[in-house]
Amino acid sequence: MSLLLSFGCSSSSNLSGNNTSNTIPNWVEYPGNEFSEAKYLMAVGSGNTFEEARRNAFSSLSAIFRSEIKSTSEVISEFTQTSTANNELYSSGTTQLLNNVKIGTNQELMNTEILKSEVGGNGTYYALAGMDRMESSSIYTQEIDNNQDKVEKLLSRTEESSDVLSDLSTLKQALVLAKVNENLAQQLNIINSGMADTKSAAMTVASIQEKFDDTKKLALVDLSSNHSNQTVNSAITETFQNEGFSFTDDENNSIIKLNVDYRSQKAELNRDDAEFVNWELIIEMIDLKSNRSFKTFSANGRDGALSFDDAKKRAAFSAKKAIETDFRKFLQQQLLAQN
Repeated sequence: MSLLLSFGCSSSSNLSGNNTSNTIPNWVEYPGNEFSEAKYLMAVGSGNTFEEARRNAFSSLSAIFRSEIKSTSEVISEFTQTSTANNELYSSGTTQLLNNVKIGTNQELMNTEILKSEVGGNGTYYALAGMDRMESSSIYTQEIDNNQDKVEKLLSRTEESSDVLSDLSTLKQALVLAKVNENLAQQLNIINSGMADTKSAAMTVASIQEKFDDTKKLALVDLSSNHSNQTVNSAITETFQNEGFSFTDDENNSIIKLNVDYRSQKAELNRDDAEFVNWELIIEMIDLKSNRSFKTFSANGRDGALSFDDAKKRAAFSAKKAIETDFRKFLQQQLLAQN
């Protein structure tokens, strides 16, 4: 599907004409008096030049979406990450529609043009941007339907599979697309003046989220570490648990084998005022059902303190921070990997 950008060709030479009175043009406050609100979603912008007014009009139009729809940045990030792992999920049309909310520049708003422009009596430039509701609605509907087809295919794949980790990856992809469709449905609801079906989109997200969470509970984790640092081990355990995973001491029932190697040793820097410790953390995850290893996570650093013991404690807390931030992202990304 091709999304064509449609913008007015107005410039300072073809403005509607100067307003000789020191008043704001009537259409600025009442655009519906000039153009059909049933046909256009409209917003006004003003500025010291026509181009500034034009940009602000498009930005104001995008702000209508932004004021009603939250977490678009997170949805875009998840969609980009997921479609990178599985290119079949990518759609330039979906990306552009999501950006209507996030970016709001005239290059991103499709089916939008400058309907009218005028210089007010005070010398301020005004521009009226309008998005064609019918044409936009058709594009949104088609994109939502295409994404829903992908969601249904992904869910069907899990019904035929008994591989827990593979199902996690598939359900995560389906969940991201469902969140995308929820966002698009909310945008469509604005364009269609509240007539879009946002309830079904939200119910689909909730249903897939429940399946995803239930599947994670089946992905039992067996932790094996060659060290005794409780700060590091606790951070790893909490990170997995916060992502919905559970731990077991029975390797026969576990799905993921977690091998953790943490080492810290004194760094000889010949400093009289402080002691330093070099540390290294390596985390290996293995799919016990298919005997497949994921990418290995590693982090390292150096920490100092007045005493060697305190330097070791600071090193452990630095490793803990790496686990809670970098490893958490690493873990989420591995769930998106194609199996």
